[in-house]
Order: sequence, then C-alpha cells, then structure tokens
Amino acid sequence: MFLTGFIFACSLVYLICLQGELLPSYGNAAVAALAGLLFGLITMLVQYVGLFVSGLHTGTLLGLAGLLTADHIAETSPKGSVWLCLAVLLGSALFCAIVNLYFRKGLTILGSSLYGGAILSVTIDYFLENLSVMSWIWQRISLKPVQPPPCWFSWIVLGLWPVFVQSGVLVQACFTGRGQHHEDVTAGRKNPRMPTSMRSMTKMDRAEMRQKKYRYLYQVRTAHGDVISQNFVQQMQRKDMMDQGGECSTLQSDATHLTMLPDNQLMVLTESEDDICSMDLATVIRK
Repeated sequence: MFLTGFIFACSLVYLICLQGELLPSYGNAAVAALAGLLFGLITMLVQYVGLFVSGLHTGTLLGLAGLLTADHIAETSPKGSVWLCLAVLLGSALFCAIVNLYFRKGLTILGSSLYGGAILSVTIDYFLENLSVMSWIWQRISLKPVQPPPCWFSWIVLGLWPVFVQSGVLVQACFTGRGQHHEDVTAGRKNPRMPTSMRSMTKMDRAEMRQKKYRYLYQVRTAHGDVISQNFVQQMQRKDMMDQGGECSTLQSDATHLTMLPDNQLMVLTESEDDICSMDLATVIRK
C-alpha cells in the first residue's frame, strides 16, 4: 500500500510541477518525492485510504487491459471518443476501489500482483526498448492515428505482464498471504481474529461455555485440593493400611476422621456427591 500511494502521489505532483514551470527539474523531483512519501505513509497507516487507493490502481489496470483487448479484437478509428476510454478507466477504477473495501484480502492480492507485474514490465521495456511499448499503448488508448504495431520482441515484453500477475497471485495465495488478513489490525493494535465458530455463537452459547469452564475448574480444585492436603491424606491412608490391612476401614483420632472406600464405589459417585465429599474433606482438614 505504501508503494501504490508513493508512486501515485509522485507521478501526479510531478506532472503538476511540470505544468507550472516554477522550479528546476531537481526541485520538481524533490517536491514530488516528499509528496509521495507523505501520501505513502497515509495509505500505509490509514487502512481504508490504503484499500481505496489500491482498488483505484487495480480498476485502472483492469480497465487498461480491457481496452487493449478490445482494441486487438475490434478495430478502432481515430474518430472514436476519447471520453469513452476515460469513462471506462474511471468507472472500473471506482468500482474496484469500492469493492476492495468489502473483499479486502482477495482484491488486495490481485491488485498487488497487477501493480507489481506492471512495474516489472515497464522496467523491462525501459531498459530494452526505451518505453516503446508504453508509447504505443498510450497512442492506442488516446485514439491517435494508427501507428505500426510493435515488433515481436515488444509483444514478448507486453506478454510478461500476465505471467507476472499469475505468479504473484499464486505465491501470495499459497504462501505469503496465508493466515493474514487486514482485519487483524484494529486501531493500531494487532488483535488476532476470533475464529468463525466463536463469532457465530450466540450470547447464550458463550455463557454456557463459560459455565462449563467454571464447573470444570471447580471440579479440579475440589477433587484434588492442594498438595499438603493430598500428602496428609496419603500418609493417613498408608498408616491405616499398615495398621489394619482392610479394604474398607476407618481411621479415627481426636482431630481427624478418614474413611477409605474401594475403587468400584468411587467410580459411581455423581458430580454432586463428589462436591459434597470434597467439601466434607476440606472441612475435616481445616478442623
């Protein structure tokens, strides 16, 4: 998002500075770079602005690809309306910008792939053919007199764009974009998204889940007790077994009453009985 905002603001401000002719070339470049840096930070930090600008670029590039495809299929004439081309580009840009606010992850992946592929294609065209493909595309969009089509090498450079787009979508969808979402960042803080099952639960379901968790923790606390009580009870049990050796016996003293039951009787105790026994045991230990 920073790159889209930076390039958009730099290009726009630089063209405005060229029309004014108030500063030298390096001054225009410096002003454009500062404006691009500021707008890039805004698009990166303000989520909805970044999504809207990214959608604008996505729609513009998709509209451009559609116009090139239509020009290749149907022959156009210089008598056509330039405003129609501008309306197609503007309409597709606004449509994708609005849709990008709702379908964030999918269109962000597509838009970044389109934008990155276009930058790579323009860079290759600049170093190999001095932007001959870009000049031909501009002539076709502006409906200027028919120019000879580029050579086969230029068609290869132009054909690299969809290849880059497919590669970018594949890499982001399968590797880098997996598990990431724009809704993870809210109000400048990284909050993990709740699972879909948790979001779909009603208020009663969440209350019931909290009650189950509380009952489980209460059972664990009352069943096991603390370590000191467990050690004390185990020592008393071992002493009783050594003294009497019976399966069901009772150890009595002035301070403590301890009853031992077989395992088969312990298994049939209900939850309420377990709680009552645990409370009685805790009361006896406190005495």
